[in-house]
Amino acid sequence: MYLSPAVRTIRDDPIEGEPVTLLLEVADEATVKAVESAVGEAGATVEEELEFRTLRVTVEQERVGAVCAVDGIETVETANTLGLDPDGAGEDVRPDG
Repeated sequence: MYLSPAVRTIRDDPIEGEPVTLLLEVADEATVKAVESAVGEAGATVEEELEFRTLRVTVEQERVGAVCAVDGIETVETANTLGLDPDGAGEDVRPDG
């Protein structure tokens, strides 16, 4: 299973009570419904099913490790993975504010 650097950081050093939105790519050998059920049991709320067998879920940061432990997940990234800042940097870039 691939965990993005941001997900590894959140898993290893969560901010208690702070939610995070994750994108979970379901492995070919698993069913989306089975993974959806298992991540729900791990404490996540499935927000929607996206293209390419990917689930968008919201979970408290302290539960990210439990979500990552679910069988049948190929990749875990934050929802900001797909967003790019003006400089072209990738995941989890926040604009200065």
